[in-house]
Amino acid sequence: MRGRRPAALVRGKVLAAAGELLLAEGMGGFTIEKVAARAGSSRVTIYRWWPSKGSLALDGYASVVSHSLEFPDTGNTAADIAAQLLSFVHLVRDTPAGRVIGDLVGAAQTDAQLGLSFRERYSRPRRELAERTLRRGMERGELRTDFDPQVVVDQLWGAVYHRLLIPDEPLTDEFARALVANILPGLRKETAVTTPAATPAAIQAFVDATNNADTEAFVAAFTEDAFLDDWGRQFHGHDGVASWNKTDNIGVQAHFDLASVEPAGEPDSYTVTIKVRSHRFNGTGAMAVKVRGDKIASLVIS
Repeated sequence: MRGRRPAALVRGKVLAAAGELLLAEGMGGFTIEKVAARAGSSRVTIYRWWPSKGSLALDGYASVVSHSLEFPDTGNTAADIAAQLLSFVHLVRDTPAGRVIGDLVGAAQTDAQLGLSFRERYSRPRRELAERTLRRGMERGELRTDFDPQVVVDQLWGAVYHRLLIPDEPLTDEFARALVANILPGLRKETAVTTPAATPAAIQAFVDATNNADTEAFVAAFTEDAFLDDWGRQFHGHDGVASWNKTDNIGVQAHFDLASVEPAGEPDSYTVTIKVRSHRFNGTGAMAVKVRGDKIASLVIS
């Protein structure tokens, strides 16, 4: 005689079946009967755990996309926020999950029970994860403590939802990076200004060339095999540096105010904090810079 399956196993199969059905057919084709058939379970069992179709759909959705909604913890709050925001953009833009979450948001406007389930089972837990990451940045001293994390969550992820649901502008990786670049620098703690004597010649040349709008001098401030990483966008050599400079630096009339230059753990490595004003970005940002002689060999912006 076959024994009864463990409840955790049954629940897991139901959630997997619900998520697969939802991504395949959307809310229009989602029913308790279809989920029960896929999971090899009964409607009675399903209703014991989920009081409505909407609550099951939300839990099923969360179960299949949870890996894309997690926040890393690398010790760099801005980088962690950027990584998760990009992962979320890829999820809703490049997979059926975007259509499904759009359906759920729309249906929740007229279905009170689904709206309640949406807040309790999806949006509130997601918001709490993001707020926890921001508060962790406060506790580590990376971020100021005088801002409201809930507002920042709305500014970042709310903007992505806006482009998903009102598609008059494209939802791109560049858009996600620009959101972080525009918002996170203003949340960082101010650091003390260092004296010019503490600034390596390569870094000073990088700043001066930018402020003088001297493209030739800017490229010359880097080694021929230089590496530049701007929130995951990577550029190599003088050609790559020139390309980045055109789209993100002198090309958008950037001006730098050097806030601090601190030695990092390795020789010839520095953490550079710069206040930026431009047609595209405004705020204070951090760069990890490695120099070789009087040139910059590596620059990573986060």
